[in-house]
Amino acid sequence: MRNYLLALLFGSLFALSFALAYSAYQVNQSLFGIFEGSSSLIFWGSVVALVFLYPMRYIFDLFRRYIVTVRGALIFGSYAAVHMVIYSVILEGIIAYTFKIPALVTQYSSGISAIPIYPVSLLSIAAGIGFNPSVDLFFPPVYVIALSLYTISISFVIAVLVLTNILKVVEIGKVGGTRLRSRALVAMPALGVVGGAACCLSLPVLISLAAPTTAIVAGSPLVYYVAYFIFPPVTALGLKFNMDSTCKIASRLSKIVVPNAMPNQNTTIGQA
Repeated sequence: MRNYLLALLFGSLFALSFALAYSAYQVNQSLFGIFEGSSSLIFWGSVVALVFLYPMRYIFDLFRRYIVTVRGALIFGSYAAVHMVIYSVILEGIIAYTFKIPALVTQYSSGISAIPIYPVSLLSIAAGIGFNPSVDLFFPPVYVIALSLYTISISFVIAVLVLTNILKVVEIGKVGGTRLRSRALVAMPALGVVGGAACCLSLPVLISLAAPTTAIVAGSPLVYYVAYFIFPPVTALGLKFNMDSTCKIASRLSKIVVPNAMPNQNTTIGQA
């Protein structure tokens, strides 16, 4: 019953976010940023809540256990920071090439901006929620980092997945050990985690470097949109499937470990 009420709450907020985004174009221009910002905050907050409430609830339970450790906090913090910086640069490309805003920076500064998208349509409202508002950090002479609520949300989700994938494999290795000759069992999910994490880091780096050149040559921000909106969710989905596979192996291994464990040992490593 509690989960049903939470789903109803976040679902209602999800719908409300579009109403606020539409209303942003109907109010005074000075209030646009407030309405648009509230819309994005409610939208992405609801999306993240629903994701961790249903398809990734067990992953979030593991995350809460891992994040309180020093190692967990370091892995999570460093990965989230790198991901946000990479996709902030890509968002700046979208803003620069779509709205023809010059990236001339004369001094170190910061600010919050929200850019209206015309003509008003469902597509423009959805796009606005994707990168409005943005926290802009300016570094002379031409460097700008634009941090949106979408960037923060997807970075949080992927960092949670990377952390839980890595520490779950470490957990399996500690319990299995050489006693059960479980290295083959641990190797596959470990390779999956390493591959997924490396892919998630390396491809955005390559895209962020190649996208500006491609966009200039093609005269279109399409590459930026693909890199910004499509690649991160695909990466998160891949890491989710890898986590499911890792937990299945952990569950199977626990059936071998527990019956043969020494008395007074409580060594279960199944899915949380």
